[in-house]
Amino acid sequence: MSESVSVSDIATKQAESDLAQAEIASGNGVTMPNRGKVLVAALSLYCLLIALIFHATLFSMVAIWLRSETFAHGFLIAPISIWLVWRMQDRFIDLDVRPEPRVLLLMLVAGLAWLFANMVDVQVVQQLAFVALLVTGIWAIAGNAVARCYAFPLGFLFLAVPMGEGLIPPLMELTAETTEFLVRASGVPVFREGMYLSLPTGMWSVIEECSGVRYLIASVTLGLCYAHLNYTSIWRQLTFIAAAIAMPILANSFRAYALVMIGHLSDMRLGVGLDHMIFGWVLFGVVMLLMFWVGSFWQQDEEPQPISAKSSTAVQQLSARSLALVAGLALLCAFIWPTISFAINRTAEPVAMTALAPPAVQGEWKSVDLEAWEWHPAQPGADREWDQQYTRNSSSEPVIVGMHLRQYLQQQQGAELIENVNAWRPDRKAWRVVERQRISIDLNGPMQVEEARVVSAQQDLLIWSWYWIDNRSTVNSYVVKLLEAKQKVFQGHRQGTRVFFATPLARDPAQARRILQEFVTASYPAVTKSLDSGINVSTGALGTTSPEDVAE
Repeated sequence: MSESVSVSDIATKQAESDLAQAEIASGNGVTMPNRGKVLVAALSLYCLLIALIFHATLFSMVAIWLRSETFAHGFLIAPISIWLVWRMQDRFIDLDVRPEPRVLLLMLVAGLAWLFANMVDVQVVQQLAFVALLVTGIWAIAGNAVARCYAFPLGFLFLAVPMGEGLIPPLMELTAETTEFLVRASGVPVFREGMYLSLPTGMWSVIEECSGVRYLIASVTLGLCYAHLNYTSIWRQLTFIAAAIAMPILANSFRAYALVMIGHLSDMRLGVGLDHMIFGWVLFGVVMLLMFWVGSFWQQDEEPQPISAKSSTAVQQLSARSLALVAGLALLCAFIWPTISFAINRTAEPVAMTALAPPAVQGEWKSVDLEAWEWHPAQPGADREWDQQYTRNSSSEPVIVGMHLRQYLQQQQGAELIENVNAWRPDRKAWRVVERQRISIDLNGPMQVEEARVVSAQQDLLIWSWYWIDNRSTVNSYVVKLLEAKQKVFQGHRQGTRVFFATPLARDPAQARRILQEFVTASYPAVTKSLDSGINVSTGALGTTSPEDVAE
């Protein structure tokens, strides 16, 4: 049996060698000394063309790298990936370079994700899809063996995408909780109100910069590189990566606690201002050096790669025809999605609208203009807005509610229904969010709303908010984006509104909730009617018209 297999293997190898020699002789193949240069040239051209096709997405990534210290490391990701490939160039000689057309299906999936994200202006998904198109295209052109060998450098490219902002709220909550616990355990009295900690010597606030997301992103990036370069065991790599995730989170909690205690013990003379920033980065550097030093005790030498006899038994060659075919199909799989996006946007008709009609609130509620009412939502770029306060005389004292509507009819980047801004704080210095949660209210049945307590020097407000889109109320931003994609496909444009109802918070939060519930019940039918009125699709210029113009 072993002899027959050996004879069969020899015959197979001989047939492959004869086929390779025949393709080379016919001019359709590339010999082994030149295949590396040909493949690098083809992949470089492919990457360049993909960057040109999706230049807007690439520029959006670069813009974030430039303006954000958190994601400035994005400039280094591509050079590091290229260096990681270069240091493993000796492995290339033994790889079977054969284009893999089946990977083009993954490119179609990535392209579809890019199209969806482009329709609803979700930048991070567009950027992830762009990198996925880059990586899967390289995989399709170079083949499975090359992609498997250089899987880490290719996967490392995804770290160039500026993502991780969704971790900020939970990390802020964790930092506030651990700081409160440690300060209290140190014997110092502390009162916590949301993200604010009050000590006898002063008040501290956990802001976005205190979340530690910068340390976490930098630690994970460095940790991945270190684990890849110093360990061959998958378990050691995973253990070190887990440590690279846990250590900056723990270190950030200790940093916040240490700064609060330094400020408290120095009567707020130390630990604030520039000291705050310097201490954080010094601590992070010490933690990373300590982690690398401990990790060096388990360092593993890279296993020598077995010498393959493939190059001596057969002439390795690369079919230039198949390479060009798959590369062309990969570019086609990428190019069709911006083309579809352009066609959808081109056929979209502009919207002509009237000014937002004042909602007619039922019952005893009357509209008033209060100069002392300072709060307005930080929701920029709305096409139609309505800000009004209402009052109702009660047996004890007047009841006041503020209604704020922000309607978007022609959304674009920078003027969207869902923005990465804190809508609760129109002025970051004057207002602070003490508490946020989701609660259930009654609006023709149970419905979820976002509730926030917002405080300034003059006002203490309880605010409810949610989205009204496609005749549906929701607080789920993912549902909003799905409904916007549906509108974009079938209507050519996206329309939606964010509504806010606010009332002064007395001593009893339950009473404030009852007031908001009564006002929402009395006003919401009129609100939805007002939002739906005065909107018409027009082939004319985009603008706001009067009700008489629309009627004509």
